[in-house]
Amino acid sequence: MIALVACICVLTSGGSSAAQSNPREVRVAVRPLEPFVVRAADGSYSGFSIDLWSYIAAKNNYRTTYVEVRNVTEQLDAVRAGRADVAITAISITAEREESVDFSVPMFNSGLQIAVPASASRETGGLLSALATRSVRLILLTILVSIIFAALVVWLIERRDNPDFAHTGVKGVFEGLWWAVVTLLTVGYGDRVTRTSAGRVFSMMFMLFGVLLVASFTAAFTAALTLHTIETDIPSANDLRGHKVVTLAGTTAASYLKERNIPFDVVGSVDEMIGRVERSEADAAVYDAPVLTYAVKRGHAIHLVGGPITREYYGVAMAQDSDLQDPIDMALLDAYQDGAYSRYYTAWFED
Repeated sequence: MIALVACICVLTSGGSSAAQSNPREVRVAVRPLEPFVVRAADGSYSGFSIDLWSYIAAKNNYRTTYVEVRNVTEQLDAVRAGRADVAITAISITAEREESVDFSVPMFNSGLQIAVPASASRETGGLLSALATRSVRLILLTILVSIIFAALVVWLIERRDNPDFAHTGVKGVFEGLWWAVVTLLTVGYGDRVTRTSAGRVFSMMFMLFGVLLVASFTAAFTAALTLHTIETDIPSANDLRGHKVVTLAGTTAASYLKERNIPFDVVGSVDEMIGRVERSEADAAVYDAPVLTYAVKRGHAIHLVGGPITREYYGVAMAQDSDLQDPIDMALLDAYQDGAYSRYYTAWFED
């Protein structure tokens, strides 16, 4: 009996070792697209998507064979035709694509963004521009009106029974203004104080209102001061019409522009698209936000307008009903939980 158990253990151990020594080969369709897939001169690959796939492959004992294609259309075609088992780079999950391929759980939160030439935009900021913003001007006007109103009210209430406000005419109103400013800013010198019951009730109300006003002004002014905006004649997607716009064919950006009847030119690569914008041969590019952000990080002379104009998610594409889906999904979830995803994201997208 002992010998039988020992034999079973040996056979089981040997079978496990054999399984570990015979990984499953998985063909992965990729396309160079920094920083997701970066091809080195020697033909090797690196990048965020490559790091993430390497993690997935290690978790599932896959041996990877990369199949390089030119664009996302060829990636999906390779999966549909069986020339590749999966496709990974920066592939947006859409309802149209889901009709012919399956996707993993989302591997990246993305969206489309607009890029314009750096020479056609200017960065604004500083004290004057902060004070010129609509929100700050509105609060300043509210403060001014509140001070004048409070000064008149407190002078009318206190002038008969309070020597601090006994003056008449301009001098009396000035005393009220002094009290209102000191009270609003909670400085509280105490040289002018209300003495009547009505005056003190009004003072308490004004002080509470003043705290809210000052807090609102501080928040609005700080936001306006620290926020550097890009001034351009294409401040939003609605302003793209009438301008020369470029993007890549077969992308969600091209679909977005077509749906909105915005004319655009098609280019063959991201480098060509960014180059045209840099040289002002195009007024704007519409493409995936992380790719454009990475281009800015690399020093390209383009500016990003606002935030993403759409919300998209990238996934790993595979054939419908593929037995790879569950293992890939589980590995991606593990990457989120054990910190591997955060490490890869920081390495490629943050300074």
